[in-house]
Amino acid sequence: MEFRRVIEVTKETREFLQKAFNVTGTMVWYALNFDEKRGQSDLAKRIRNLALQKGGVVLNIGPEIETIHSADGCMRQYFPHDVLLEADTRCTGLVAVYKKGELQRSWDNPGVSELDGIQSWAMSL
Repeated sequence: MEFRRVIEVTKETREFLQKAFNVTGTMVWYALNFDEKRGQSDLAKRIRNLALQKGGVVLNIGPEIETIHSADGCMRQYFPHDVLLEADTRCTGLVAVYKKGELQRSWDNPGVSELDGIQSWAMSL
């Protein structure tokens, strides 16, 4: 699952946008959901702009990830599909990714800049 953006509006605002731009509900949906093909036109950008002016809220939707920082200096991130990323930041510097309890890969003292890539890799499992 990837991260995506949407603009959340009321039903009344969606109907207002349809009338204001003389478009279908489907076009409003494309615009508010940043559709890769149909939601990138100038019209879609104008629809989004007016939606925000009318009280719309941009939401960033992504997979649920639980992150726990424990007193022993470990960070544990629980990803979907039984994937665990465990980082021992205080003692060993080891970062390990497990799937259903089995070690998939480990890194010795990765830099902070590398953590995003490790998290993305773990998410892909």
